Amino acid sequence: MVNLDNVIIRGFQTLDERASAARLMMKTDPWKTFGRSYEQCLDAVSNPQKESYGAFCGENLSGLLVIDLTGPMKGYLQAVCVDESARGGGLGSKLIRFAEERVFSVSPNCFLCYSDFNSSVRPIYEHLGYEEVGVLREYMIPGHNEILMRKTIGPVMRFRGKGS
Repeated sequence: MVNLDNVIIRGFQTLDERASAARLMMKTDPWKTFGRSYEQCLDAVSNPQKESYGAFCGENLSGLLVIDLTGPMKGYLQAVCVDESARGGGLGSKLIRFAEERVFSVSPNCFLCYSDFNSSVRPIYEHLGYEEVGVLREYMIPGHNEILMRKTIGPVMRFRGKGS
């Protein structure tokens, strides 16, 4: 388990850091169950249209985050991933709070999905204020659903982000 006081969340600075993130995704659900390759995971953390961050404790990558601030679901947390050795100590919650600070500066809604086979994450999301808003039936793989959740700070039509 990591000491959260020693964790720094920042954008990836090198290809080696992105490669470490890709390897972490590959061995973690839901990406492992989806059968995502190293190349697909590397693409996910390298997409210039999205924001990718790592949770570092010293040189060690303990978690990662990918945020999509474009499109109709502006503020979508595409990936929240915590290394197995760092689970249970609040790192996932710290990553999500970091993401929310970024998202809520530009959108009143923060969205995420979890796979029904990975339902152990649901209580964490609910504790952080997320509510289920829909089910995407067999969206990623046959026989399993993606559960869409949202946390909001108000209606889109009343939202005034930074610089508004």
